[in-house]
Amino acid sequence: MKKVKMSCTTCPNSCELLATIEDDQVVAVEGNLCKRGVDFAESEWRCPVRTLTSTMILDTGAKAVLVPVRSAKPIPKAVMKDAMQAIRAKHLHHAVKMGESLIANVAGTGVDIVAAKTVRM
Repeated sequence: MKKVKMSCTTCPNSCELLATIEDDQVVAVEGNLCKRGVDFAESEWRCPVRTLTSTMILDTGAKAVLVPVRSAKPIPKAVMKDAMQAIRAKHLHHAVKMGESLIANVAGTGVDIVAAKTVRM
């Protein structure tokens, strides 16, 4: 049995959780002010996910512009490096609209990388 500290990010309370892990399962959670803390601790232990935010290069010909991008949904932390490699490898050559899918199924996650801002050329 081991204890793992976590900071819950599901609501504004930002509870400091202490999860008890036994046989690779969360068996108890302390410090949560709502039920979402228990759900967060369980999912964070099984497969932690985060929304990836970054920038992509838009080559306008005269100069390069950085376009803010993000994952449409959270992706597993384990594939963040692969997702960043895909983002770095792609350069845009056209105007983008906020929400437009720029990379489909990034790193095999089933999640798209989308533009976080409209950028005209």
